[in-house]
Amino acid sequence: MTGYDIKKRVEAALSAATNASYGTLYPTLHKLLKEGAVEVQEVPQVSRPSKKVYRITDRGRREVHQWLKQPPAADQIRREFLLKLYLGKDLPAEDLLSLVSSRKDEAEAMLRTLRAEQKGIIHPRQAWVMDYALSLCKAELDWLAQLQAQIGVA
Repeated sequence: MTGYDIKKRVEAALSAATNASYGTLYPTLHKLLKEGAVEVQEVPQVSRPSKKVYRITDRGRREVHQWLKQPPAADQIRREFLLKLYLGKDLPAEDLLSLVSSRKDEAEAMLRTLRAEQKGIIHPRQAWVMDYALSLCKAELDWLAQLQAQIGVA
């Protein structure tokens, strides 16, 4: 896949587990390329620069297999929305409602994306992760609706 394709896939299918900003994705791909874990092929395009298509190597597969057997690191959850909500104790209700509404729109868009991506999942273990992501998204939407109601009353 190209870097762009990898980013889209991560955003769609793995958002509950990780993220892939271009600022971390391309340095990681270059590091993996240098280590021989991936290889790259430049594909010429008409009226555009060549695109780089990355493919995992046998060495990369072995490294992933070894990594999968390691215990996972502790989860690190950082959500700017929650930080703003926490620090926004003195914001007027309409500003808080705007903040919550914006987050709700994002969560609804993510839910649509996850549901679309879910249709292409074949392996049951990948379905487990997708089910988890969908559950988190639905729970957040429920919580946001409750929050909107509470702010509206305050």
